[in-house]
Amino acid sequence: MKILAIGAHFDDVELGCGGSLLKHRDKGDEIYIIVVTNSGYTSATKGLYRKAEEAKSEGEKSAKFLGAKLICCDKEPITLVATEKLVLEIEEIVSRINPDRVYTHQPNDFHADHAVVGYVSMRACRKCDEVLLYRSNWYIMGNSQEDNYYVNISEYIDKKVELLRLFESEMKNVNYSWIDFVKKQNSSDGAKVNVSYAETFRIAKMFWK
Repeated sequence: MKILAIGAHFDDVELGCGGSLLKHRDKGDEIYIIVVTNSGYTSATKGLYRKAEEAKSEGEKSAKFLGAKLICCDKEPITLVATEKLVLEIEEIVSRINPDRVYTHQPNDFHADHAVVGYVSMRACRKCDEVLLYRSNWYIMGNSQEDNYYVNISEYIDKKVELLRLFESEMKNVNYSWIDFVKKQNSSDGAKVNVSYAETFRIAKMFWK
């Protein structure tokens, strides 16, 4: 299978579907990752920052860990807007890859960049057979109870943590709290289907040929 994961920032796909991507890797699937922004930012209110070059370097390490091909669109974060031009740009990449399955953001994510990429990629991937929507943050959202596709990642949780730790520039900003939160979330989701850890998705489209 050809697998495509689309994220707004470096670390989004790893947070939302890193365990599933590791599982695809071990199955021998071909993995592609599109990161739409350069992921650099400065927060005046929180005194945080992330250098774009650091974020990209970490993303490249993650792609190597996953055995994935990384494609960076290098858009500016925070000011990202859903335009037809961006849809066509992503669609052109998707058409070249021709993936069997796509993982992307949920369009109603509370993070504006995530929501834009979710909307744009849903448009760009309209001809794809399988599209699954992931969450890369866990703010309360209207879709929080609608995930209906579960992936058992019990044997991959330690590798997923190792994957997340590659994003040192961002993990330092949150004092590595995301790792503990993700493990607890994946554990809670796993309990719903009687496994130790699971990632959950909302099916946008699934077509059994």
